[in-house]
Amino acid sequence: MNRKTLVLPAVIGLLAPVLAACGGSDGGSDSGDPIVVGTTDRFIASKDAPAPLDPAYAYDVGSWNILRQTVQTLMIIPRGDGEPQPEAAEECGFTDTGNERYACTLRKDLKFANGDPVTAKDVQFSIDRALSIQADSGVFALLSTIDTIETQGDREVIFHLKTADATFPFKLSTPVAGIVNPDDYDKGKLRDGFSIDGSGPYTFKAEVKDDELVNAVFTKNPNYKGVLTIKNSQVEMRSFADADTMGDSLNSGDIDLMTRSMTPEQIKKLGSTTDSNIDLIEMPGLEIRYLAFNTDDPSVKSAAVRQAMAQVINRGELVSK
Repeated sequence: MNRKTLVLPAVIGLLAPVLAACGGSDGGSDSGDPIVVGTTDRFIASKDAPAPLDPAYAYDVGSWNILRQTVQTLMIIPRGDGEPQPEAAEECGFTDTGNERYACTLRKDLKFANGDPVTAKDVQFSIDRALSIQADSGVFALLSTIDTIETQGDREVIFHLKTADATFPFKLSTPVAGIVNPDDYDKGKLRDGFSIDGSGPYTFKAEVKDDELVNAVFTKNPNYKGVLTIKNSQVEMRSFADADTMGDSLNSGDIDLMTRSMTPEQIKKLGSTTDSNIDLIEMPGLEIRYLAFNTDDPSVKSAAVRQAMAQVINRGELVSK
């Protein structure tokens, strides 16, 4: 790419669905070189967390960004905002007045990246798997309102809920509800390492060093069917130890885009630069950050002190800056 682009990290979900929206005249299209994205997200397979990219385990922004490119969900959130819309599904909706029965119809001829057909049974397997494994990350709790899952034929999936849940379509858009192939994932245990197989817009290949992902290549999935328009045949993601190192790689031309996360100093400097080769772009995203008190600390143990601080903190300025 001729133009370097930086994306404000606090307001963007790194890759999803940014990769599918990138491309065009600046390169990164089917006929150009891959777009190279830098991130400070770290992906480590450890003894305590050996399966960082298993949909039944992953519960952080960085891992979800990867899974949203590779593993389809029945529903998807439009970039930055809006109500969930069908993705692997052709249509979904509540079929009762009490919001306790939710039915989806899969797209016709939906396939995994390896060419295997995606069926209603695969959807049932994937979600039952996450619920039965109950990974210690706690992500399975997003699906806790599900009582039973029913399938009718190859394309109909019906969720019977324990209680009314108007947020259920949003939960089906999260990677824990991602559809995986029973041939690649064991129902009773997590899939260790960094391999991912799904029906999403891209396939995934990881370069790992000392049990840490250092580089990943996303390649366009020719079998993908969904709402995203894929404009890049290949995208590369590189993980950096810190924002300064990532910034140096951008300046040297080793990466085309950097995000998650830049320092406030970088953002201020790059936002005021007159260099025509750099764009700082703000985009809406789904990430939330919290400011909280440690109520065991003597300085804020008193509720009156916390209430006073809450009154003087300018929340609007925190959000905007």
